[in-house]
Amino acid sequence: MPATTAVKTVLLADPSEKSRQNLSHFLKEKGMEVIEAADGSKALAETLLRRPDILLLDLSVAVLSPDKLVQILRANPNTKAIPIFFLSEKEKSVSGFRPGVDEFIRKPFHEEEVFLRIQRALFQDSLSEVFSGDSEISGNLSQVFLPDLWQMLSLNSKSGIIQVEGEGMSGSIYIEKGEIVSAVTQNIVGEKALFRLIPLKEGKFRFIPGKVGVRRTIFTPSQHAVLEGMRQFDELVKLGSQRPAPNESVLIVKDARSLAGAGGVVREILLLAEFCSRVDDIVNNCSFPDLPVYETLLHLKKRGVLKIGLFEKLPVKSEFLPPEDLARLRSRMEERGTYANGAMGRIVLFLPDPSLLEGVVMALGQFREFEVDSAFFALRRKEGFPLGMFGKIRLGEDSSLCLYAFPYLRSTSPIWYAIAPRPVGIIAFLKDEVSSSLEGLLAVSDYTRGADARVVLAVMGKTFTNFGLGENTLRLFQNRVEKLGCFLKVQEMEQLSPGEIRDALARVVRQYLEGETK
Repeated sequence: MPATTAVKTVLLADPSEKSRQNLSHFLKEKGMEVIEAADGSKALAETLLRRPDILLLDLSVAVLSPDKLVQILRANPNTKAIPIFFLSEKEKSVSGFRPGVDEFIRKPFHEEEVFLRIQRALFQDSLSEVFSGDSEISGNLSQVFLPDLWQMLSLNSKSGIIQVEGEGMSGSIYIEKGEIVSAVTQNIVGEKALFRLIPLKEGKFRFIPGKVGVRRTIFTPSQHAVLEGMRQFDELVKLGSQRPAPNESVLIVKDARSLAGAGGVVREILLLAEFCSRVDDIVNNCSFPDLPVYETLLHLKKRGVLKIGLFEKLPVKSEFLPPEDLARLRSRMEERGTYANGAMGRIVLFLPDPSLLEGVVMALGQFREFEVDSAFFALRRKEGFPLGMFGKIRLGEDSSLCLYAFPYLRSTSPIWYAIAPRPVGIIAFLKDEVSSSLEGLLAVSDYTRGADARVVLAVMGKTFTNFGLGENTLRLFQNRVEKLGCFLKVQEMEQLSPGEIRDALARVVRQYLEGETK
């Protein structure tokens, strides 16, 4: 595509030396030739002499007014076709403005936005023929910037896949009728992947036209997404040496449960930090784009919540169960035929409070075999009830014990049977608000009928709000569970600590292994 590699000339007329030099430097880095003018008279002389491809005209230029300058240029057959971008801090009506040719850009602006608009204006005609067909297009990223490529595809309402190979990274950008609908690089999808791909300046690209049958993961308008991706990349570069290195270790050094309850990127990073020991593991597994992840890591480090650096020795995480018990668990589940697609078994936790799930995950993060499902937390609203698989315990190569969280709501019970049939263990966290409603407890007891485990562990923490499970309610629940062929074991504690949560999970597995019937 030779048209995209031709050097284009921009005339920048702006009385502010600082503003003029900043934008001039940026455009030169993009491979453009820039002519500077401090006033309207100088801009006119340079335009008539040099005939630039485009004129960026600040409406505050002096000596020769913008209106008079435009009038002279439009009357000259050699300059009348030059597109003019009018720059101003305030919305203004511009005499002689030509919709579809000229543009108005309000200051302050993002330099990348100006560059993209220039590319669209300069290359629309010269590339329309190249992008209007259905043939594949390929080239080098050093010659065609990905935002420029997308602009051309967007102008021609093209559909297809941009495949990228460059700078140690590969990925794909999916486009439907000119709109970016998804992006993927390695195991990362959506805007996070797009933000990693679009700044690439070295490597190769290939556009394959045609319909794309992918699930939409990017809902932001493409122009905004591209500009935001470039802005975040610039901010990442500005972090410089402050940004933690990928191989640096991360350690939680202060109780962060209250912060995890705040939600958003803070909550997700603290959950990941419980089992991810390196910066790159947290950045890659967090659903948020890289910039807010790095900014939050630095913020939590400054607050003393996280320790980030190269440590001689990281704290050793504990084992979920001794190796011999894990071997017994795997053998027993294989005998019962519960092995399928790497999921050897399921444990279900019934939680009375949505916020309790964060505490459970942070507690289980001390097990080296525990792996959180970051997608579950990325999609779950903080105030919403937990519903689904939130993590797993690795039992060996390609096998795991999946962990599910459900609320005490009978209306959700069909989902329990559908996605977690025949659990090997059930843990019910009880407190007054949920336990006083027999409807929810009856639904849980009915669910035990199809469980492989014959024991339900009821964990009663007195630190639950308004704790006070009535004896009659507990007795009715216990009778119902036993009538259905299971047994209820009650574990009462003064305070629901992380250690007791871990013990509860280990205990329910041991009960399954031992086949308790008492």
